[in-house]
Parts: sequence; C-alpha cells; structure tokens
Amino acid sequence: MKTNEKMASVSKALSEVWEWKESVYKDIKNMTFEEKRVYFEKGFKEAVEIVKGKIKVNSDGSYSIVKIKKDRKVLDGDGE
Repeated sequence: MKTNEKMASVSKALSEVWEWKESVYKDIKNMTFEEKRVYFEKGFKEAVEIVKGKIKVNSDGSYSIVKIKKDRKVLDGDGE
C-alpha cells in the first residue's frame, strides 16, 4: 500500500546526520562484532587526529577525546 507522506522540512545538519547514519549502517550491517569494533576504533582515532586531541580513559572504562592546548596541556571536558 502506498501512502502519501509529507516530510516536514529538516535542517541541512540533520539531513547530513541521517546520511552519515545510513552510510555507517550500510558499512557495518554484515560485519562481525570484531569487525565492527575495529571499524569504530578506526573512526575514533581519525576523530582524535582531526580535532588534534588526545584519548582519555574515563573512570567507567569508556573513552573521551580531550583537546590539547597549544602549550601541550590537556584540557578537561569542561574546557579548563
């Protein structure tokens, strides 16, 4: 059954996020768990390089990207 759906206009940013989400889904849909882990780890490392940051291990075992000041001091997530 066909329906006529009216799409509300969305921002360009939201459209881009949806495109990225769809692209990631297509990339990983047939991967094993280990392949997915490697895929996301590679993306995380690329993001660190792009923002010129450093990987920080959080107390709960998760990871964050922290920015490095020009004098090479690490900034906390709150920018201090």
